Parts: sequence; structure tokens; C-alpha cells
Amino acid sequence: MTITLVILAATMGNRYGGLKYLEPIGPHGETILDYSVYDAIKAGFTRIVFVINPSFEKEFRARVSAKYENTIQIDYVYQDVSDVPEVQRNTKRLLLWGSAHAVLKCKSLIDNPFGVINAVNFYQRESFELLYKYLKELSGAAYDAFMVGYKLGAVMPESGCANRGLCSVDDKNNLLSVTELAGVELVGGHPMYKDAGNTWVSLDEQAWVSMNMWGFSPQLFDWLTQGFEHFISLYGKDIKKAYILPDFINEIIAHGVKIKNIPTEARWMALVSPDDKIQALLRINELIRKGIYPSKLF
Repeated sequence: MTITLVILAATMGNRYGGLKYLEPIGPHGETILDYSVYDAIKAGFTRIVFVINPSFEKEFRARVSAKYENTIQIDYVYQDVSDVPEVQRNTKRLLLWGSAHAVLKCKSLIDNPFGVINAVNFYQRESFELLYKYLKELSGAAYDAFMVGYKLGAVMPESGCANRGLCSVDDKNNLLSVTELAGVELVGGHPMYKDAGNTWVSLDEQAWVSMNMWGFSPQLFDWLTQGFEHFISLYGKDIKKAYILPDFINEIIAHGVKIKNIPTEARWMALVSPDDKIQALLRINELIRKGIYPSKLF
């Protein structure tokens, strides 16, 4: 059985500035995405589907996926604002339709359990190994989907703020809900965010969060199709609102879909601020020194 990894990369670039998030952090110019692809291959994945925006397809193929094309099967799907007919949307809208819609774009290419990640996150090898292991077992599992859940304390940027999907999980590691929090940052060394009243609220470092590393069965596409159609009926004329995976996950949980939290002790990494790049360089060099990664990936 082919195990496919869907990589959401449509927001890596825009129509004006070219590709973003391609800062080198490895000794031969490797990016965070390069390390994710390498880890996925090592974990057992044999196929990648990139979701990209057609506006930067040529540049993406030349600068990114050309490095992997002789190592793993690669396919592409395209996400654009024009995916929704003009009669159903605001013609002034420029923003894409969100991460849940990005996954839906893969429907025609996938008929086995598959994983989903964001292109701009460093997830760490052990998380890909968990993702692959549980995808192979998903068809016979007592749940319909799963996430690889991270501890909040392990996914905080060195400086600045980030959005985090705070998860409610029961004592059997069943996912109950995902709450998207904006502006989560370290204040005095502790993760906090400002609530609607502009008051700082402290968060538990041990709380589970979603970093958009999911394992889904192909049945997901039926739910996604219905969910996106409903979303467009409500918000198609809005110029900003997006159909994101946390919202979709909450919808299907409410309809009885069982989603498991698969815990990982891995540490996330990304380039949210300039301080993050310094830490990323140090961390990658240490992982290379330990023999986890070769000096040159591809």
C-alpha cells in the first residue's frame, strides 16, 4: 500500500514576492521543507503530493521539488481563489480558501490513508515515524483519523508570537476539540496569549496542541466536500474568512467522528522571527553532529 504525505505549500509564496520560507538552515542551503521531506522518506513514505498555488509553480518546481524528484514519487495539486466560481465568491478576494480546502484539492489523487503536514514546520523524525506507523494501521483502527500532538512548551518560537491550535483531549487520548489561539508567545518564559478583553492569559506548557500533522482515511474527502460546500454557502462572499483544518476537525467531531491524539515528545521548529533562524542553525548543526542527518541531504 502506497502511503502518501500531503504537504500544504500553497501559502509559501504570493503573486508579488515569490516564494517565502526558503531560508537556508542546513550547511548546503537546506530548508526546513527539505528536512521534512528527508524525514518522511526515512520514515517510509513513498509518495508526496504538494498542494501549491499555480502562480509560483515554475519557481517551486525549480527551487524545491526538483531536489527530490529522483528520490520519491511527487505529484502536484493546485489551490487558487478561482477554485470557487465567481458567482459564489467575492471577486475582490485574493486570499486562498484555507488548509481544509487545500486538503480537499487532493481528492482525485488519493484512495488510501494519508498524512498531512505544513510545508513550513520542522516536525522532527520521530513524529514522521509515528505518522507513518499509525497510517499503516488506520484502516483497522477504532478511530477515523488522528493527529500527532505536540506539547505546547515544545512548539513555542524563541521570540515573537504565533497561532497555536490548543487541543482538548480526554483520558483515553481522544481529541475533543481544537481551539485556534492567535498571538501565543513566551512572556517571562511562559506561554501566554491575550483574550478578547486584552488580558494576558497563562497557558499550560503540557497542553496538547495541533501543528497540522494529521492522519486521515480517504473517507475524509466526503466530509470535506460537504463541509466546504456549507462553508461557501455561508462565507463565499467574504474576502478573508478561510476554511481551516481546526474548524473542519471540530465539525466532524461534533458529528461523531473519532479522532485520536498520538502523543509525541518531539520539538517543533520554524522561522517565525530572526531569533528563530539562529536557533534553527544551531539545532540542525547539532543533529548533524549526532549523525541524525547527513551534511548534505539530497
